[in-house]
Amino acid sequence: MKVEVALRDVILSDYATKNNVNTSALTQSQIRDIILGAEITPPSQQRQQIAEIEKQAKEASQLTAVTTRTTNVHGDELIVTTTSPFEQKASGSKTDWRERAKSAANLFL
Repeated sequence: MKVEVALRDVILSDYATKNNVNTSALTQSQIRDIILGAEITPPSQQRQQIAEIEKQAKEASQLTAVTTRTTNVHGDELIVTTTSPFEQKASGSKTDWRERAKSAANLFL
């Protein structure tokens, strides 16, 4: 039993010196993971990684304006600027429903 306690103390002190962490600040689950050999990152690195992920998510949510130039049936040129992804989705033709209705009517039930 004394050997196990001594080995635990050696492992924890080695981890503490490598990662500049006080052993009394570690939780029981962290101590268990360290003793079993799991890769544990210091809390400061975890906070840094969380901050980087949040920054990337914030950058991804930035609005981008897209200007679209189209020509209608009458030859009029339309210029539309959209900012939301919902507005940027491609829309189908208004005559699509006719083709689908004909196809559905030809189905044998």
